[in-house]
Amino acid sequence: VKHRMLGLEGEEELVGNGISFCAVCDGAFYKDKTVAIIGGGNSALVEAGMLSDTCKKVYVVQNLDFLTGEKKLQETLFKKMNVEFILSTVVTGIIGEAEFEGIALKNEKTGDERRLPIDGMFVAIGQVPVTKDFADILPLDEYGYVKAGEDCKVSEGIYIAGDCRRKPVRQLTTAAADGTVAATLVCEE
Repeated sequence: VKHRMLGLEGEEELVGNGISFCAVCDGAFYKDKTVAIIGGGNSALVEAGMLSDTCKKVYVVQNLDFLTGEKKLQETLFKKMNVEFILSTVVTGIIGEAEFEGIALKNEKTGDERRLPIDGMFVAIGQVPVTKDFADILPLDEYGYVKAGEDCKVSEGIYIAGDCRRKPVRQLTTAAADGTVAATLVCEE
């Protein structure tokens, strides 16, 4: 799988240079700076929490008029003075060409548009499987994940392992477990 992106002009060119996906990986670059987290689910709220410990200001930008992450995560963030929520709002553009300078926002309810100068943006709106090249030979679900059970078997002689398999939990540990299961069953076949 790969990180879902916003699809904005210039977005891909600024990944790693103002646009990130992981607070653990890149958060230290934004110590005492202002950042925005795009998304309102668990991943976005966890990222916002980590960044709020070191950043001067953290904006959480959510396209819905409510957050979808767990209540406990929300409650923790609501208590932080340096976290601000911008709801019912989408990112419509990136400010800066050679260097990331901020984002353009549009409120979906009011139509109001504004520019938000920030030092960095963390995109936390999910992941997408990289499976379209296999659509003709593997059964994919409506989201593009390969249909296979816990035995990782797709069909005779074909096994799938990792986050591209349809499953409820996508973590490094489950991907590694899939690899073990698939490899063992291939050897037995």
